[in-house]
Amino acid sequence: MNSERMQELVGAWQGVALEDAAAARLAALSAALRKTLDAVAGPSLFDTEPAHFERVLRAMARDD
Repeated sequence: MNSERMQELVGAWQGVALEDAAAARLAALSAALRKTLDAVAGPSLFDTEPAHFERVLRAMARDD
């Protein structure tokens, strides 16, 4: 994901134009989240196992 692609996606989804700096930050955040979820989820396929995806998000959100 690069900033240009992020600008395209946000424009299509939300109907707004992102500044270059905001698009770069969102692209970096997207990459960081992917690395985090890849490390936590292992070989799971989120598109075919939505219940597993929900469990991973709930486990990451725990307060303990």
